[in-house]
Amino acid sequence: MSQRGFTVIEAMIGVLLMTILSLAMVGTFAVGYRTLSQEARQIAADNAVNSADMALTRDLNMATVLPTGTIGGGSTVSFNYGAPGSNAVIYSVDGSKNLIRTLNGTAQVVARGMTSVTISAAAGSCYATVVLQPSAVGAAARTLNVSNRPGGCV
Repeated sequence: MSQRGFTVIEAMIGVLLMTILSLAMVGTFAVGYRTLSQEARQIAADNAVNSADMALTRDLNMATVLPTGTIGGGSTVSFNYGAPGSNAVIYSVDGSKNLIRTLNGTAQVVARGMTSVTISAAAGSCYATVVLQPSAVGAAARTLNVSNRPGGCV
């Protein structure tokens, strides 16, 4: 009399092997997901810094006098360019971590995902150091050197 089918021991061994295989697959997918998330955060940080870089460099190159200060945490930096009083620029970071550029009362978002921007320059200098800090986890700050005179200081 021959019986067909699996014994309980054989079934348990099969379930154990499937469990081990499933856990290995879940671990692999988890590593891939974490890697993609980190890449997405890095890309977002790079985009934020690049957008802020372009707007700030353009405005600071034309500034009548280079401003100093930190933008973020409720602090703003303002300056003028062009004929005296003709173009008033104010930079701020809002609660959603957007870098806001207000030109003559008209605000626009120039970069998303910025924690702070620090501008430092010696009094009377035509060179400023700008440090851009994106808000993405693990994102590195970028430092720019900006001149407000074409061709640099004379």
